[in-house]
Amino acid sequence: MSNADALTNAGRREVAGSSGAPANSVERIQRETKHFRDLSAAYTDSIRASDFKANIALLFLPLLMVPILEAHEKSLAHIPLWGILAPFLIAYFFLILAIFPRYRKSDKSAFHLSRKAAPHHFTYVHDDAVELEEVRHRVALLSQILWWKTLYIRVGLGICLIALPVFGVALGFFGI
Repeated sequence: MSNADALTNAGRREVAGSSGAPANSVERIQRETKHFRDLSAAYTDSIRASDFKANIALLFLPLLMVPILEAHEKSLAHIPLWGILAPFLIAYFFLILAIFPRYRKSDKSAFHLSRKAAPHHFTYVHDDAVELEEVRHRVALLSQILWWKTLYIRVGLGICLIALPVFGVALGFFGI
């Protein structure tokens, strides 16, 4: 082995760090970690946006129910009140579920959730591979949370968008 090869191999070992992985592997892990961190930030922003949408819908849903309740008193008294309010209350329930946080504790998570946390629970050892796995796990949890939030918002708003025209047609048919 020549001196140039020995210096090149020594440089690779030096750049690779404590894990013993080649430098290109460390760079790949760092690129993947950055990618998943960016993806995590995008999921977090989407979760905040869906919370905002659900809050706005929760604010305006009672305003949509007032004219329907007034019409119930005037011309739809033969329809039971629970029959008129049920779709809107179900939609309200789904919109509240969309806002409710669902952060589950998982076995892969390194973040310690406890009422009796101590400093030894938060020891930090820098390892790029472990950090990559934690970021991947965080992205998986955030994507699951976003999926459920989106489902609940779609169901809640779908119920409202179906119930309002149904009651509009009922008012048109029975007259005000």
